[in-house]
Amino acid sequence: MKKIFFLITIIVALVSCGNQSDYKISVVFPDKSTEGLTAYLTNYDSGDTIDSVKVVNKCLTFVGKVDSSYMARLLVADSRLGFVVEGGEISIVWKNHCATGTPLNEKLNVINENVDTLDDADAIPVFFKAYEENKDNGIGPWAFNYYLMCNSFNSVQLDSVLKKAPAHYRDFKRIQKAINAAKQQDLTAVGKKFTDFSNANGEKLSDYVGKGQYTLVDFWASWCGPCRREIDNIKKLYEKYNTKMLFVGIAVWDNDVDTQKAIADKQIPWKVIMNGKNWTEPTDIYGISGIPHIILFDPQGNIVARNLTGDALSTEVANHIK
Repeated sequence: MKKIFFLITIIVALVSCGNQSDYKISVVFPDKSTEGLTAYLTNYDSGDTIDSVKVVNKCLTFVGKVDSSYMARLLVADSRLGFVVEGGEISIVWKNHCATGTPLNEKLNVINENVDTLDDADAIPVFFKAYEENKDNGIGPWAFNYYLMCNSFNSVQLDSVLKKAPAHYRDFKRIQKAINAAKQQDLTAVGKKFTDFSNANGEKLSDYVGKGQYTLVDFWASWCGPCRREIDNIKKLYEKYNTKMLFVGIAVWDNDVDTQKAIADKQIPWKVIMNGKNWTEPTDIYGISGIPHIILFDPQGNIVARNLTGDALSTEVANHIK
């Protein structure tokens, strides 16, 4: 009996090992600015640290085993890179900001190239196609999350979408966050009164919203390419309407140093409220899962429109400001 149990144990162990794949992640940095720093390999969804290694001679290597592919982030100081951890040899040249050498990472690079210059509305079909084609690997949940972020679904719409997705997707923290965001969007939908928030210095949204003028509020971050592009559109509106309405920026998911640099680089003429590193309260309150996210408030502080960009935003503002 003991021999049978022993054999079963060996078989189970062999089967378990057979489901795992070895990976090797090699990273090369362009200079010694990262020398001696600790790099963290983290799970993209949960944020949990998988491994950590110090940069030595402008290089580092992670080795390990993976049961199934998943999206990860490599964090070095204030820089980050998203890629897929899967079996095989993954090569990262930091200055190129992408991972190569394995099938899913090559596929991910193509997806990123396709959406890099697109606004949310144009990126929606790209992310949905990526999700449909990769439901059962690490890219699928990542693409699905971005599909949700670009759409900003309310609770009813999101529930309908989730019913068609693999059941285990609901276990992902980012999907759970999208569910909570949809609930908050219901509370801050068009027609609802604004919900206030403040930063550590006591600056409040109510300092600007509900003061008798239409107010355009832009939730953005310095590292967000679409945010920076949308600022150019907002500047055109500012030049045309700044005597008739207010403009306010809310710097979220960022740090003040980078925000201030972006304000100078983009020559932003309106007030920007910031609150240190990775401020999430404003986006949590308004159920914002993707930026830029722009909300137009009427003179009484009611929400007139939200999540509009480009020509749609310009048209909406023109409809209200005469």
